[in-house]
Amino acid sequence: MSDGLQKIQLGFVGLSEEGWPADALAPPLFAPPLSSKYTLVAVSTTNSQSAQASAAKYSQIRNLSEHTKNLVVKPYHGSAEHIALDKDVGMVAVAIKPIYQKDAAMEVIKAGKDLFIEWPVGKNLDETKQIFDAARDKGIKTIVGCQMRFAGFALKVKSMMSTGEIGKIHSSNFTISFNRGWGATVLDLYKHRTSAKNSATLLDSAGGHVFDLLLHILGPITSLSAVVVNHIPTVTVIDSITGMPTGETVVQEGPTQICVAGILQTSTTNVNHGGVQTIQTPFIVHLQSGVKEADFTWVISGENGTVRVQADAKLGFFDPCPPMYWNGNKVEGLPKVEQRITSAWEAFADGKIGTYANVEDALRTKSVLDAVMRSAEEGKRIDLL
Repeated sequence: MSDGLQKIQLGFVGLSEEGWPADALAPPLFAPPLSSKYTLVAVSTTNSQSAQASAAKYSQIRNLSEHTKNLVVKPYHGSAEHIALDKDVGMVAVAIKPIYQKDAAMEVIKAGKDLFIEWPVGKNLDETKQIFDAARDKGIKTIVGCQMRFAGFALKVKSMMSTGEIGKIHSSNFTISFNRGWGATVLDLYKHRTSAKNSATLLDSAGGHVFDLLLHILGPITSLSAVVVNHIPTVTVIDSITGMPTGETVVQEGPTQICVAGILQTSTTNVNHGGVQTIQTPFIVHLQSGVKEADFTWVISGENGTVRVQADAKLGFFDPCPPMYWNGNKVEGLPKVEQRITSAWEAFADGKIGTYANVEDALRTKSVLDAVMRSAEEGKRIDLL
């Protein structure tokens, strides 16, 4: 926050009565510690009816949170230009489908407002670059919804890297298997995930969060080689209410198996000789969907020992706080409840630059995802540095 006292006056594009923003992104804003740092003043949705309903819901929540009776959340609909130009709005959150993100973000930037934008920050690398260039030229502060950085295990590994506790990193092996999502069936609400043009495939979505985490904690990727395969080209649509097949099938255009191997340029504190040591570290990332058992495992082999993050077998990557082990011993004191989203909002409000992801970070991650697809299509190693 600019002066430590003034709340951030937030407008929210895509905040309806239901959905991911309503379920996860917005609720922490109305409770400590965020309620002393943010106040929701406006919402924007696709049409007038949903905007009015959302504004009524969040006006009530805002009044309860701020212990008043007369605060009103303003409703907007259509173009993000309307909410961005509101003089009472100082920052705008954009949490809508990737194909609409660039247009909304550009309106926010043009209005000179700070920007929160959900991953993947546009539908492709070119759109992400346009958003980055515009925000940089305008001097806009940005935050991107890559909240995995604030998972308990991620914070701990980052700390161990900075103190030199792990020592030189010899290798990193990251595996995620989904038994729901991008598999043989898809809920009717998420049919857009099957179309590559919507930028919500397994690589776009999960891949983006994984590579943001690797780049943030272990360092930039110098080169990579990748293989991508689609083992489930046809997907059965499931009714989200009844849980039964609707009779509709759709084509899945994204890959269901993604295998990436390469070299990270990893820096860690050298406790024996002082200073920071940078070495070339091999890494492997394997993402797959449509398997029987979920999995999320991250093994980092270091000079002084091994870190293992092992999620619940039923939850996999959806485990909100997977346990972490250091040389076989469980690491205690990690968060017991989901705190990632709260921590990300708080880091931005407190000006902790470098801890939360911004659009520049998103551009680096999208460059990696682009390199993954180019490597797979061209059958060769791609150099990034």
